[in-house]
Amino acid sequence: MKAPRIASHGRGKRERGHAALVLLLGLLALWLTILSLVHFNASWSDDAWGYLRLPLFGDPDFGATVMFEPPDDLGSPVPYLKTVRGLPGAAVAVDADGTVRVDGTAIGRVKPNALDGRRLEPVASGTVPAGHYYLHADHPDSHDSRYAEIGLVPRSRILGRAVALPDIPWLGLEGPLANPRNIHAEPGPAPPDAILPHAMLPGASR
Repeated sequence: MKAPRIASHGRGKRERGHAALVLLLGLLALWLTILSLVHFNASWSDDAWGYLRLPLFGDPDFGATVMFEPPDDLGSPVPYLKTVRGLPGAAVAVDADGTVRVDGTAIGRVKPNALDGRRLEPVASGTVPAGHYYLHADHPDSHDSRYAEIGLVPRSRILGRAVALPDIPWLGLEGPLANPRNIHAEPGPAPPDAILPHAMLPGASR
């Protein structure tokens, strides 16, 4: 009678081991999923070190922070993080001095050049069409919808909502992880009419 009890005990031990392995694999899969949704901030035009990308059900609201894919011809390996400042139907105008207005409110100024000397054209004045959004950041060097090469962003290129992650000082995760000292440029201050390029960090957003 002892042998069956020993066999039963061994079988129960194996089952508990299998359950623990399944739980461990499940936790690992959950961690990897969460990690894939975390994007490090590769731009100093924003104060957070990173963002969590969440699904966006429906269309973004005015003022929402979103993550989007920039146009393919820019060759950016990472998505951009910006705020919705113009919904479909909004009026966009560019003044002679480069000031950009959305529905009459001045929200930024276009600079004519990138620091690498590339010419930058302003977004065309007009009405934001259906299914498109004016995406913006307040920093004067933000690379956003004020420039024609970004333009009015179609809904299909918006990846989701972006939620800023809190600072974790003991891990060195505080504020933007990029700053102007990261760029490879000639010594000295940037010209006032040029926007600074964004430093690229692996797995980052800008």
